[in-house]
Amino acid sequence: MIAIDVEPGANGRLTEEEVEAVSSTACSATPGMPARARASTSTRSAKSITVIFPAYNEEQNIRSAIARAVEAMRPRFHVFELLIIDDGSTDRTGEISEDLAKAYPEITVIHNRQNLGLGETLYRGFQCARGELVIQNAMDYPLDLRDLDKMIPLLEEADVIVAARKAYAGYSPYRKLTSRVNRLILRRLFDPKLRDYNYTQLFKREVLSAARPSSRSTVFIVPEIIIRAHELGFKIIELDIDYYPRVYGEATSGRPRIILRSLRDMFKFWIERSLHIGEATAG
Repeated sequence: MIAIDVEPGANGRLTEEEVEAVSSTACSATPGMPARARASTSTRSAKSITVIFPAYNEEQNIRSAIARAVEAMRPRFHVFELLIIDDGSTDRTGEISEDLAKAYPEITVIHNRQNLGLGETLYRGFQCARGELVIQNAMDYPLDLRDLDKMIPLLEEADVIVAARKAYAGYSPYRKLTSRVNRLILRRLFDPKLRDYNYTQLFKREVLSAARPSSRSTVFIVPEIIIRAHELGFKIIELDIDYYPRVYGEATSGRPRIILRSLRDMFKFWIERSLHIGEATAG
């Protein structure tokens, strides 16, 4: 276990240099991803994996989510890391994270000194994750990690496995509408044309190293990584996966301020790419 504190700049946002500093110093200073000694089995993956768990005021969910994650991961991986990033929580999330890290040696805990938002937190998680494979999950545990059994075999022919929700259980009509509009815009402006961009994805580490996003917005950071990966020639496969709705706490990704920032980043990225392609064609 290791706990790392990072304080953002004056604008409340981590610069790329600050995240690089975390990755090259504090993150690399962490111990190897330990796993308790177990008898070898042919069904356990030989690749190491990091599961990123962003956490903001999740004291009601965190113990259950981590216990379920450990139970799912230990029979499936020789080496794995559960990377909890406490995003400046004001409840006991940070304290509980430290308690869990003492109980489970596979846990790494990182603390943001103030709330940076999901986009910044995910970006940091992607940089600090040490597994050969990387996936993210939320503390309300929408992804049952046992479904990695369906995703891992596809890595023989792909570099990114995109999980597509079979249904949007627990979504309000407003969230269903905003999610649908977001998917329609993404499919209209970019390739690849996917059914779901914002559930979860299983990445090979080399994809995250190559497809570095400029966005830090909650809703667009992951789609940008997928778009860049596609343009770089990485193979992407989409797979239907069950989605489990939140029981405790409140989802925040559908708030108007978050949606507007994501739309700003999305159209900025589209304009910059369009200008670049135009200039390249003219040249």
